[in-house]
Amino acid sequence: MRSPNRRRYAPLAALSALAAGALVLSGCGGGGAGKPRAEDLFFQSAGDRGGDPFTPSTVTVTSEGAPAAGRPAARASAGPVRAARALPGSTPGLYGAARSVSSCDVERQIRFLTEDRTRSRAFARGAGIGGSGVPAFLRGLTPVVLRADARVTGHGYRDGAAAPYQSVLQAGTAVMVDERGLPRVRCACGNPLRPPVPVRGAVVNRGKRWPGYAPGRVVVINRADAAVDGLVVVDLVEVAWMQRRTGTDGDEDALPDILPPYGPEADITDPDAVRPPGEASPSATPEPSAPAKPDRTPRESGVPTRTTLRPGDTLPPEPPSEEPPGEQPLEPEPEPVPTGDDGMLPVEPDKEQVSDVLTGPDAPQE
Repeated sequence: MRSPNRRRYAPLAALSALAAGALVLSGCGGGGAGKPRAEDLFFQSAGDRGGDPFTPSTVTVTSEGAPAAGRPAARASAGPVRAARALPGSTPGLYGAARSVSSCDVERQIRFLTEDRTRSRAFARGAGIGGSGVPAFLRGLTPVVLRADARVTGHGYRDGAAAPYQSVLQAGTAVMVDERGLPRVRCACGNPLRPPVPVRGAVVNRGKRWPGYAPGRVVVINRADAAVDGLVVVDLVEVAWMQRRTGTDGDEDALPDILPPYGPEADITDPDAVRPPGEASPSATPEPSAPAKPDRTPRESGVPTRTTLRPGDTLPPEPPSEEPPGEQPLEPEPEPVPTGDDGMLPVEPDKEQVSDVLTGPDAPQE
């Protein structure tokens, strides 16, 4: 388990890079150009600290563009327009990491936040936790990096409070995820993360989109149906499977007990290549069933007894944390975004142009 007094650093030239300083591009909470509007969608590259960070960067390892090893470069104009894909946070390969190396310095993140009580309380409100529980909350998270562009609700630090905004995080972004596989902290700026909500009205894209970005390659990460002991992630150095135990920073990395039915190089955004846990691949051909024999006990169905999260499922919000005396009620957890049977997010019916309610059309950038 993670030691409160231990830091882990590793010089991996192919993967390591300290997060960039504050950029002039709008990103981590609006870039200081006024309060984010309901229709704004901010694009944040992996190293973009942005204009409203909660803390300095605590990134120790990042891998901008790491998922490209398992997929061809995306072209926004190629193929049919596809909505963002919803996946449970426990999906193998959704995240990556360098074996035995943490992507974020958790203890440094704790120090940055607890040095300022106002900032710590604002972070707690943005994350939906009790203000006095910030250190324990952070130590219970798992540092990894995204392997696909992901839609989230971020919270910038503005005027002593957490200011929510809708964002797309680039693949390779270092994040800390909880026991349900949800991204909860962006390490480049210390901003708390929560599930995304649809952008209201016509989407206004803000920030520079990176090469290879396409709305159909964006994922929306929903809570896994149950807490997991560890995440099956891709070793970004060896391009191999490994398991990172929940709440550790890599010191307990090991081979997974059960390998996923697809390889670590699989395109996590492709529904034909990667299916969520418990869901069979559509290309799989079922074996013909044997004819029934009399006077024989029928076989068990083979359906797993544990509940699995499938695209289209929604879950109730997590129970609220206990609020410390004297603090205001916390912002409720956003409901997971509902999806269709094919795992895709719906398109707004009243829009003339085809667009995703979360990633939006290819609107003009500001």
